[in-house]
Parts: sequence; structure tokens; C-alpha cells
Amino acid sequence: MTRLSVAAAVVVLGALVLAAGAQACSCARTSPAEKMRGADAAILGKLVKVVPRSRSKADYSYRVQRVYKRAGGIRRGRTISVRSARESSACGLPARTGRRYGVLLLRDGSRWASGLCGVFQPRALAKAEFSCAS
Repeated sequence: MTRLSVAAAVVVLGALVLAAGAQACSCARTSPAEKMRGADAAILGKLVKVVPRSRSKADYSYRVQRVYKRAGGIRRGRTISVRSARESSACGLPARTGRRYGVLLLRDGSRWASGLCGVFQPRALAKAEFSCAS
């Protein structure tokens, strides 16, 4: 192996190590309507509690106030549990209880899942719902 090859390998490995330590949430620039089309369900819900499940995951409980895109058992007035990352830097859901959030949901086996990139203002979800219907 030449010195140049060794130096290149060291630079690449160093960049990978630094990149792993500097994780941040980055969402694709996609309209709420496009994201809603790809979601299994969409709700407006009030966050009532966050239950840590591991160092990296938590369950977020929402009292459903409005259903924008209906799927399996989601109804207004019910509480649903959504699995997500615990930290916003890892694209975890916002964790301020008592606040209302528009959330796009994906079915992950028997549970709902989402992340920061699937959170919208209620007005944006209402507009996306109208766009998806037309």
C-alpha cells in the first residue's frame, strides 16, 4: 500500500467517526400533501405523556382531536401511542406535553411510528388533506 492510499484511508475513517458523532435531524423538502400521501394516517393530537422505552426510543401518547387520514382504530377522543426517537437531534417527536401537534403516522408492525419530519402545524395538515382529496 502506498503512503497516499494509507493517508486517504485515514482521512475517510476520520470523517466517518466525526460524522457519527455529529448527528442531526434533517428532513427532505417535501410538501405536507406529498408526505400525507405516503403516510398511513394523519392526526391532530394533544400530547399527554412521553414514556421512555430505551436510551433511544420513547412512546408518545396523543389524545386525538381530529383525524385527517383515517386508519386502523384511530378515532377522535381516543388516545394513541406513537413510537419515536427520544431526542429531537435524532428526529424524535416534540416532547412538550399539553401542546397540539399535527402528526403523520406510519404503521410499524403492530404500532404507530413517526418522527420530527412528520410533524406539521394543524393548518398545514388541513390544507394537505384538501390537496390529497382533490
